[in-house]
Order: sequence, then C-alpha cells, then structure tokens
Amino acid sequence: MKKEFFILMAGFFMLAFTVGLKEGQYLVNGQGIIPGNSIEEVSFQHVTITDKFWRPKIDNNRLAGIRSALKEASHDIDNFDIAAGKKKGKHAGSGGSDSNVFKIIQGAAYSLNDTPDKALKATIDSLIDRIVAAQQPDGYLSTYWTVNDLSKRWSDIASGHELYCAGHLFEAAAAYYQVTGKRKLLDAAIRYADLIYSTFGHHKRLEVPGHEEIELALYKLYKVTGEEKYLELSSYFVDERGDPGRMAADRITPPDHDPNANTPHRWRPPSYMQDHLPVTQQFYAVGHAVRATYLYTAMADLSMETKSSKYLPPMDSIWNDIVGKKLYITGGIGTRQFHNEGFGSAYLLPNDQAYCETCSSIGFIFWNRKMSLLTGDAKYADLLELTMYNAAIAGVSLSGDRFFYTNPLESKGKTMRQPWDDPPCCPTNMVRFLPEIGSTIYGKRDKEIFINQFIANEANIHIGNQDISLKMDTDYPWEGSVSLEIDPETPVDIALHIRIPGWARGELLPDGLYHYVGNETNPGKEIILKVNGRTIQKIELEKGYAVIKRKWKKGDKVELDLPMLIRLVAGNTKLKDTHGKLVIMRGPLVYCIEETDNKLYFENDKDAYMVSSALKVKYRNDLLDGVVTIEGTAFEPTKKSKVDITAIPYYAWCNRELGQMKVWLPFQLK
Repeated sequence: MKKEFFILMAGFFMLAFTVGLKEGQYLVNGQGIIPGNSIEEVSFQHVTITDKFWRPKIDNNRLAGIRSALKEASHDIDNFDIAAGKKKGKHAGSGGSDSNVFKIIQGAAYSLNDTPDKALKATIDSLIDRIVAAQQPDGYLSTYWTVNDLSKRWSDIASGHELYCAGHLFEAAAAYYQVTGKRKLLDAAIRYADLIYSTFGHHKRLEVPGHEEIELALYKLYKVTGEEKYLELSSYFVDERGDPGRMAADRITPPDHDPNANTPHRWRPPSYMQDHLPVTQQFYAVGHAVRATYLYTAMADLSMETKSSKYLPPMDSIWNDIVGKKLYITGGIGTRQFHNEGFGSAYLLPNDQAYCETCSSIGFIFWNRKMSLLTGDAKYADLLELTMYNAAIAGVSLSGDRFFYTNPLESKGKTMRQPWDDPPCCPTNMVRFLPEIGSTIYGKRDKEIFINQFIANEANIHIGNQDISLKMDTDYPWEGSVSLEIDPETPVDIALHIRIPGWARGELLPDGLYHYVGNETNPGKEIILKVNGRTIQKIELEKGYAVIKRKWKKGDKVELDLPMLIRLVAGNTKLKDTHGKLVIMRGPLVYCIEETDNKLYFENDKDAYMVSSALKVKYRNDLLDGVVTIEGTAFEPTKKSKVDITAIPYYAWCNRELGQMKVWLPFQLK
C-alpha cells in the first residue's frame, strides 16, 4: 500500500512539474526536453582518428587485441562447425558463447573501416561462412541448443542467453554490412530476427530476455534495414519488462515483492534483470549493471526514434541515482555487495570491493552517449569522458591483448590482466569498443555541430546541404589545448557547440557525490576560447556547451585552452570508504599510486602516511607509453619520516609487475 501511494504521489508531482510544457516535452533537471529535437550522431565512418593517445590503442586493438581474441575464442568458433555438422564434438562453453564470436566480428568491422587489413578481412569472411552454415532452415542460430538438444530451444529465456546472443549477432551483422557492404551475415541476422519476431510479442510468447542486449541491437538492425517490425519488437522487449500479467501467468511473485528476494521459477530475483517493475515505473538503479545499461541505452534509442517522452522520467531518475549515490570516482559502476555484478546500496562504494566490470563501464558509455544526443546536455558527455579515460580503458593492457574483468580502486597486488576470461565478455566487449570511439566526438542537428570529446581527428560532416571538413589537433588528456579547423565548401551559418568540461569549470559531477577541495598548479588560470586568434571575452554556456554562431568559411579556426590543474577530490561524507582520503585528478584522468613506483610507501604502514598537497607534474616519455606523472611527498607524522611518491594515471596501472595499488590516499592539506 505504501508503494502504491508513493507511485501515485510521484505521478502527481510529475504532472504538476510538466504543466505548461509543449506537447511531447518533459522536464529534465529543470529543462524541457523534446525527444524529436535530438542530435544526430556523426558516425565513426566519417571520422579518422589521428590522436597520439587513442591511435596506438586502436592500432594495438587491431593488431593484437582482435587477433588474440580470435585465437582464444577458437572453441567458441568450433561450436559453429559442430552445429553445422562439419565437425564432431560436444559444445564448449555456455549458452552465451556465440556472443563472443559476434562481438569480435563487430570490432573487426569497425577496425577494417579505420585501416584496411586484407588478412583480417579474409579471416572474418571465412568465419562468417562457418557461422551461416550453422543456421537452421527456419533461421534459428544458436550453437548451444543446436548441438545439445534443438527441441529445447526457447526453454530458458531467463538464463539461456539465446536472445542475448541474437542481439550481438544483429550488431555484428549491421556493422559488417555498413563497413564492407557484404550481406551474408546481415541476411542471416534478418532470417533470425524474423523468426524471433514471429515467436515473441503480443499474442505470442510473452517473455523477455534475462540479459538485455537484443533491444538495442534490434534498433540497429532497424536502422540498417528500415524494417519497422524490428523497432516494434525492440519496444516490446523493453515495455514487457515487469508486466504483472505475464508474471502472474508464469506464477512468479508480482513486482511489488521484495526485489532482492528470489522467486519461484527464477534463477535470480526479477530486479537482477530489471524485470521487477515496468520500465516506466523504475526510478532507481538495481540489479546487474551490464544488463541495466544495455536496457537504458535501448530506452534512449527508442525515445529518439519514436519521439516519445515516456522513458525520460525513469532514465533521468535512474541516472541521478547512479551519479549521486552509486558511482565510483573512475566512472565505474557496480560493487560486490549482492554478488550480482551490479548496483549496491546507496553510498556503499568500497574501493577494494569495487566490481566495476569492464562491460558495465562500456555499457555506461553507450547509455551516456545516447543521453547526450537525446538531451544536448554536456553532463552526459562529461560522464562519458570520465568513464572512458578511467574505468573503461583500465580494462585493457597497453599492449591491447590482456584484460581485466573487474576494476577495483585498491589492490593488494594479487591480480594481473589475463588474455581471456570465463566468461570472456569483457575482452570481446573491449575489442569492439575501441575502434568505434570516433562516434563519441561529434553530433549534428539542423545547422548545429556539437563537439563532445577532444580527440585529434579529421572528419567530414554533411550539414546545411554541403560537406564540412573538420580537423582537430590536441595532446589531450596531457595538455588542455585544442584547435579545430573548419573548412566548409562554401561559407555557411552554423552554430558550433563546444563542450566545456565540468572538471574545467570546477564542477566534477552533479549531485555532490564528489567535489574538489583545491587546485594546486596555476590556480588563476582560466578557460580561453578563441576564433581566428581573437579571444571571446565572455563565454556563454548552454547546457555546458560554449556556443559560437557565425558564418564559417574556409580556414576558420577555433582554439580552446583548458586549465590542466592538479585537483584534489573528496568524497561525500556519506561515503564511508573515502573518509579522510582524497583522489588526485588532472584533466579527465584519475590518478593512483602503484607499488612498483612507491616501494617504500607500501613497505611501511601506508595508511599512516599523509600525502602533502604540494604536488608537481612531470611528463615521462619513457614510462607506460608516455604519461604525465604527478610527484610529491608522503609524511609519517609520528615518526617524522617521509618518502617520495609518484602517481600514474589509473588506466595504466598493472602494466609492469604485480603490486599493490591505491586511488584514495590520506592527505595533509596546507
């Protein structure tokens, strides 16, 4: 009864706040959002990365990461030959093993768009032949049930991963077709999607997948094929979650039951897979974090495509719940509290027990990318940046072929990255994530171009009935200087929206979970924005973007200079695990200290040391493929002893030898 009253009152207040808004508009953080006015993403296919920071990572991913993954996934690949009757044997791995192969193909497609690679292309073409050979006459394509017992297909939608694997097939097929123009895998995906459409939905099988993924993948398939039924099926799988009628029919405890309790006929509680309430009534982040972020990404996709605002209230509330109560300073999500690879209780973020699965960081980036386009609010691009430069790329070694499944913020030195995991969802997610980062940089709408991320590149954007060439140069994240050359075919009136990062404006994240306590170098330095060498005296911001409206012509140049200060970050007083400690940040990067650089600090009682706030920056070309380190001194007050310390970017830890690591450090402020 209390829950029903709460939902009723929430609806009342929501109605009160939206009075006076335009039709189809919803109030998000005090600002009216109309999904029909969303921003169009500029695809990686129109962006060439030249960046000194990201280019080596993308190249290593193609040369080492993808090739290593293909080798490690050999048993998963063999499953297709067994399913096709070309090889004898038992199925290796779980019901989700097919997804590993599909994600590698997706990553290879993105890489082939970036850099021609005849050997890799031939390998993937051959692999696609083997996959298609395993497809059943009616379109079904799942090696697990084909090999084990085809009569039991669709018998375990909650945990069998059939629809999850189907989603990754659809994503891979769409990507490979977009890049190469080849339809073989796409046609197989269409046949399978048609079978799923004929099987699931209203007046059909009323079920939803236990692991969200197919929802966002169906949207991508729809965008490639133009088939409305795929959009319809995506909407069904989203809207059917938490449906009381379906759950009652399945004799499953209704959604107002304790979401953390197991229920009959379920391998996990409904909240684990965000199936405890209809999505329009979900206002808090619960359950498995990867599943959740994939679901929220699909909700954002559907909002933009259908121009409906019904998903905006839950997405806004859930995002604020995560950012204000359940987010690590690295941008990672998920703790070990409920042993569910997911969200824990509010303000419970233990550093050594951080789960921060690499997949969840990538999923979180997917969602924030879509929210940035949907709302035009820089806070989503800010959070994407934080996660991308810290929690996400910490999941892969500098060599590109070793991976973390979890990403703690404190380590006793007992783990190293591995070439493969069980399950290997994180390695295969990483190899498809890195070569597509070009899609995070730009957005466009009418006669507007949005600069979301600062990554050196050359791009071509079609807008205003002409192509506009852009060239961005920067040494970000080491330096804060960014230059952008604009080269339209003919002079054109365009509004350029340039994100001014929250960290540069002294605002780390909204909702006060973390906050700055001091700037340590050049504290008087300000943000400088120039057009053709002339400084803009007063930078006007719209939703975190500096907006420059003018008629642009060939050779025009915009320069942005951001203050790359050393900043010390404190946690909310409700965060027990950060009491008395601070984090070192510079630009978008979170720093840590690692045992290999700080042996004396870790050999002694490290918790007794107080780090001095007198810190200095040093660029080390000889260290970790070139990094900016932060150096200082730590004191042991009672013994009056001191040791030198060196902090490195968090993403680069554990690339040399086994050793301890810490992000949050006791500090002695001046």
